[in-house]
Parts: sequence; C-alpha cells; structure tokens
Amino acid sequence: MAKQFTRLFIALVAAHWVGGAVAEDRHPMHHHFPQDVDAFHSVLAPIWHARPGKERSRNACAKAAEMEGLAKDIRSADAAQLVASVATLKQKCQGGDAEVDAALFDVHEAFHRLIEPRPAAAGR
Repeated sequence: MAKQFTRLFIALVAAHWVGGAVAEDRHPMHHHFPQDVDAFHSVLAPIWHARPGKERSRNACAKAAEMEGLAKDIRSADAAQLVASVATLKQKCQGGDAEVDAALFDVHEAFHRLIEPRPAAAGR
C-alpha cells in the first residue's frame, strides 16, 4: 500500500510541476530577435499580455517614453512605423485612458510588422 501511495504521490507532483510549467508559457514563442528589437519586446510584452483595463493602460503610459527610446534605437530593421505608433501612444496617454488601449494595439501591430518576415518579391 505504501508503495502505491508513493507512486501516486510522485505522479501527482510530476503532473503538477509539468502542468504549472505549461500554464506559465501562455504566450506564443517568438523567434530570436536582434538585440535592439529584443530590448523593445522585453518592455512591450508584459504590458501587452496583461489583462486589458485601466492598470494595463497606466503601465503602458508609464513605459511609453522608454518604449519610444528603444524603438528609436532599433537599427536592425526599419522601425519608422513602430516609432510613429509609440509617439501616438504617448500622445494618447496625455489625454487619458480612453484611447490608450487602441494606441497600444497599434504599437503591438507595428511591432509584429517589424518582426514578421516579408515575402520575397515576385520574379526573383
């Protein structure tokens, strides 16, 4: 009986550990980014993946200046759209929470346009 209990206990602990590890990784894996892009991603990701609402909007606004600097520092890709979207986010932060979430969405979309591979031109 003790042997069965021990096996059951070990199985439950292992299942709990594996389940916890899987539950923590709720976000899709991104490819490895160049260092300048990864620096921006490390600030954006926790904000974007937080529950939408006033707290996320406040956090986005609190980090907007940092995101702006990091976006401007990106040299490994054309970050013009990302820089523009972060500037709009900063502007919306000055007016209140109402439009911050939409502006944060635009920052996220601009980031994905920056990291997604572009299709090869036809005829090449």
